[in-house]
Amino acid sequence: MNLPGFFRLGWIVQLLVGVALFSVSFFIENAVLQAFFAAPLLALALAAALELGKAAAIVWHRYLSLSTGGGYPWATRFFSTLFRFGLLVMSVVCSLLYFGVQLDRPNLEAVRSSELATVDRELQERLRRLDAEQEDRGESDETRRRTQYTDTRQVYQRQVDELETLLRAEMDNVVGGVFKGPRYTELQDRLTEARAARDTALSSLSAHQSREAAEQSSRLSREYTDLRRALIAEAEARSAAVRAATYDTDDRVNDPLVVALMRMSADVIDHQVTPPQFVFIFSLFISLLMEIGTLLAFDTVTLILIPVLEARHREQMINEALQAEICGKAKRHRAAMERVHKNAERAFEQATAEARLAA
Repeated sequence: MNLPGFFRLGWIVQLLVGVALFSVSFFIENAVLQAFFAAPLLALALAAALELGKAAAIVWHRYLSLSTGGGYPWATRFFSTLFRFGLLVMSVVCSLLYFGVQLDRPNLEAVRSSELATVDRELQERLRRLDAEQEDRGESDETRRRTQYTDTRQVYQRQVDELETLLRAEMDNVVGGVFKGPRYTELQDRLTEARAARDTALSSLSAHQSREAAEQSSRLSREYTDLRRALIAEAEARSAAVRAATYDTDDRVNDPLVVALMRMSADVIDHQVTPPQFVFIFSLFISLLMEIGTLLAFDTVTLILIPVLEARHREQMINEALQAEICGKAKRHRAAMERVHKNAERAFEQATAEARLAA
């Protein structure tokens, strides 16, 4: 097995895990801060600065903690610890808010919309029944009045028809070429009175029915209006109750996984875990897990890279020292050669001057 390659792959995986957890934490913080800041870019910049500061604080804290030069004073160490603790609290709060929105009654709006639709549907059905009942009552009253008018007319018309029959029969009773005798005159007067009584009774009944119809129409209209208003007010009250309801004990609003967990906890440990408790514990667990994973990833990579960086630093310092030494020797050699060259030139010039004097 190629151990250096295996360890190199392990370092890369560890770094990728840290970057992934760092990215998730950044996404959650940015999503939460977006809800509190009017400027989205400001929320994005703040989330990025905090997360990058957390990664940098982990690296520098580990690096300075391992340094032997005393370059990590207690004040800097204290503020570094305080900053990292603050970021931990920030991450926990953001995770609670984010997962709270995602897991706390996620189906609430769907259930509420369904309940409101049911209330509206029942209201429309009851209003349709009310309209049908109102129409049936109107038609029933109108039918009753027509029947009453027809029966009354038949009662009087039967007497009129009998008198008309007797009168026609009397016309066949001709005495001396004349049929209009006392009997005929009596029947004619009785017929006239019967017709007048019929017309008077029907006119009176029609007027009475008109007044009755107007009164009943007004009464039915008031009753219809009152019933309609009552139904609408009841539906509005039910809708307001639905909008104000929290559905804390309704399993329909919770995620099926959360409902299954609550039932298992009640059956196994005999303790009913409420959805808010589950959201809090789960959010806290996920947040701490991400923070510990991020800390472990960057801290481990830093621990691995510090000896490598120190070795490279020592190698660079040695190379620089060797280069400086070589450059120093070269400079001294060049200076010595320049002195030899100058001495040779002076000796040549002196020998030349002596030869001229001898000549």
